[in-house]
Amino acid sequence: MFLTPVILSAQISDSVINLPIIEIIDSSLKQVIPSTLLSRQIFELNPVADIGDILRAESNVGGVRRGGYAVDPVVRGYRYSQINVFLDHGIHIEGGCPNRMDPVMAHLEPEQIEKIEIVKGPYLMEYGSSPAASIRISTQKRLDQLATGQRLNLISGYESNRNAWRQSIHYSNYNGKLYYAVSGGIKTSGNYTDGNGIEWNSSFRKYSLSADAGYKTKAGNSFMLSWKGSFGRDVKFPVLPMDEIIDNAHIISGSYDWKSKLNHSKNINLSAYHSNVYHLMDNSFRPQSSQVVPPLTGIMQAEAGVHTYSTGMRAAFMNKYMGAEIESGVDLLHIVKDGTREMKMIMEMDGQQFINLKYTNLWNEAVIFNSGYFSKISFSKNKYTYSGTLRIDYNHSHSSDTITVKQDEIHLYTNSAVNRILPSLSSAISYNVTQSTSVGLAIAYSQRASDMQERYIKFLATGYDRFDYLGNPKLKPEINLQADILLKHKRENASVSLNLFVSQIQNYITGVLLPPSVARPQSLGAPGVKQFKNIDKAIFTGFESTASYTPNASSEITFSAGYTLAWYPSIDKIIIENNQIIETVTLTNDPVGEMPALEAELRYKYNSKKYNLKPEVLIRATAPQHRVSESYYEESTPGYMIADLSIGWSPYKFLTFTGGVRNILDKAYYDHLNRRLLNSSLKLYEPGRSFFVVLKFSI
Repeated sequence: MFLTPVILSAQISDSVINLPIIEIIDSSLKQVIPSTLLSRQIFELNPVADIGDILRAESNVGGVRRGGYAVDPVVRGYRYSQINVFLDHGIHIEGGCPNRMDPVMAHLEPEQIEKIEIVKGPYLMEYGSSPAASIRISTQKRLDQLATGQRLNLISGYESNRNAWRQSIHYSNYNGKLYYAVSGGIKTSGNYTDGNGIEWNSSFRKYSLSADAGYKTKAGNSFMLSWKGSFGRDVKFPVLPMDEIIDNAHIISGSYDWKSKLNHSKNINLSAYHSNVYHLMDNSFRPQSSQVVPPLTGIMQAEAGVHTYSTGMRAAFMNKYMGAEIESGVDLLHIVKDGTREMKMIMEMDGQQFINLKYTNLWNEAVIFNSGYFSKISFSKNKYTYSGTLRIDYNHSHSSDTITVKQDEIHLYTNSAVNRILPSLSSAISYNVTQSTSVGLAIAYSQRASDMQERYIKFLATGYDRFDYLGNPKLKPEINLQADILLKHKRENASVSLNLFVSQIQNYITGVLLPPSVARPQSLGAPGVKQFKNIDKAIFTGFESTASYTPNASSEITFSAGYTLAWYPSIDKIIIENNQIIETVTLTNDPVGEMPALEAELRYKYNSKKYNLKPEVLIRATAPQHRVSESYYEESTPGYMIADLSIGWSPYKFLTFTGGVRNILDKAYYDHLNRRLLNSSLKLYEPGRSFFVVLKFSI
């Protein structure tokens, strides 16, 4: 990824550490956990229109690409609901697509972001269950952080490879008491071309609107109300069986902040929200929708529509006691998901037309309710900084499904309600060995309840391996036992950091083959049916490292690298010949599938204050990925190296210009996590060379 230069202003007692890609605001309490903060400027001036794609620039953060939009983030090899992705004070968005065309960040635009915090590990438990990592997306500032007056931001950008345009406008006004803001944006993109000159069907259209209002009382308390709307149209995914035709998302939220007049360290935050998503997908852009494509014997038309609703609240009380910061509270989350797939086969025989219709419930009024209590304490004393969090969740789920799947008189799938109590605990400590060197240790025990897909999906090919998948309402929660070691050293013109981690996930959730006598696939070309089940465990271990050197006041050189090694101590492999299941064998120490390869980035930045120019060069190298899963029938991926160039120019305070070229050498490459084309081993390639320009007008 290619990001423009950015300067962040730290608050009092904070220090700013320059690292590759981003700027980290490193306060004393953030030093104890592996976290990264990305600022608003990164997203505003980035030529990339997709937030998930932008996050791939961070060390040991990858992404699953399925098309030209909605890259799905992967942190340290963890993915999907193993990562707690939320907005502001814990706003949850449940996507509609079973193939994840619309992950959480696909319902937001980069211009709506104030900052994003990535916590690598189960250490952010105050905003919902934190299974293996958290991504907190802040979309608004508190009123006491805003400057008074009117603000107008206009952003316009163009990218040549996709013939992509982006336009956005944001207006706000704050007089010290009353605040209101409105914004909107349009993005249109054509198909992109890879380094081999091959065009990929990846076009999309995205529209966004938002409105915010707030009021600050004389006592300093504040109210905020917000509405956000995201609307996707004709978003194409060449590696999936269908494309996104309509995706409408609405997010309504409100918050109240109270501060004690007598004790300013006492604060109460109350927030509530409701989000709903309507997702419609079909294969109308595919040849088989209008003509006979072998091996089909007729025209195949497919359509699926899904409605999701997420409602939640959070109440938190903050106080200081004997130098320690204490935060306690409760949160609630209620999710409803309902969707149906329609498949129509149109055949002609002897001059007559025959139509065969088949309906499948993807989710049938499936419900997950989660309530949690959390308590966190943080303090610094002498050379030590400590942070610890306790969380206890009550998790309930049920659905209106009528199907029953049995094996040897044992129910594998029923609609029986399931209730669980899930305790979690994290603890982290940092010690300043010297003024320039610190060492930290963080440990955690966390639990993750299974998500909607793992519990209630029915006979749909949603994975890398093309099997149909069946949910399992009785899944045990995954248990993550994790430890991180953090080492940091900083001198006047240089800094270096190293983070080592190890994680054992017990009751790991993955697909396990069901006998054909129990369940048969319903998707075309699927060799069988896998049900989500718990296996013994999976092991994850790896590192992130960063280094920065400032030879003079105008230039900076930065380097980063990250890698995760993951394996199953024991797992079954399904032997398939001629698309038929022959037998099952047990493997030991088989790598976990779809793990990012070793990646490193080198960046040079220069700041010419005389001419207000900021050129930047980025070189990104990714090693081949030969540690692939045998049980998953995963294939190796070659390595690649790409280079990007940009230059920023601010001729006036109100005008900023950024231009450059991505993938300068027009390299033909694909990432290991990119999905394969249907019924093929060919992976989706990344875009080739692309010139871009972004203009920002701000008054």
